[in-house]
Amino acid sequence: MSQINSIKLRTMRKEDYSLTLAWRSNNEIYEGFYQQSLAHKGLVWEDHVKWNESRNADWRRFIVIYDNRPVGVVTMSDLDHWCPEVGLYIGEVSLWGKGIGTKMLQKALEWIKEYSLSHAYIVGCRTTILNANIAAVKVFIKCGFKRTADARKGESWYQCMFGES
Repeated sequence: MSQINSIKLRTMRKEDYSLTLAWRSNNEIYEGFYQQSLAHKGLVWEDHVKWNESRNADWRRFIVIYDNRPVGVVTMSDLDHWCPEVGLYIGEVSLWGKGIGTKMLQKALEWIKEYSLSHAYIVGCRTTILNANIAAVKVFIKCGFKRTADARKGESWYQCMFGES
């Protein structure tokens, strides 16, 4: 099951909100998000639903299926832009360090390239990563992203351009 084809992206549904809230409530996962101020009081169901439902039409949220079970989330935003943003997290911590994050990102980039063919002129992809999130930095660099600039405090921009090696 080491092939990228072992990863499937399924559009997130309201029924997934409980699972994604549980994943995001894990402090080890949540410390990888920029807005960590909620961590001390815990995530609240209403805020979680509100955030999910406030995403506009150029956002896509996917549940990642691996070995026939949900294991994480991939988000894509700014799909109407020449260089959309992608993010991901593995909710099933037992799968950390097994190459699943790399496969998730590869599948997301594949999806964005396919989307570009029919909807937009997309030439690359970008993301912001907390500098302390070494695991995420390694995954994105492994998939061709390069650090391009400082973002918010403690965070950097990474970008990959399709067609570059």
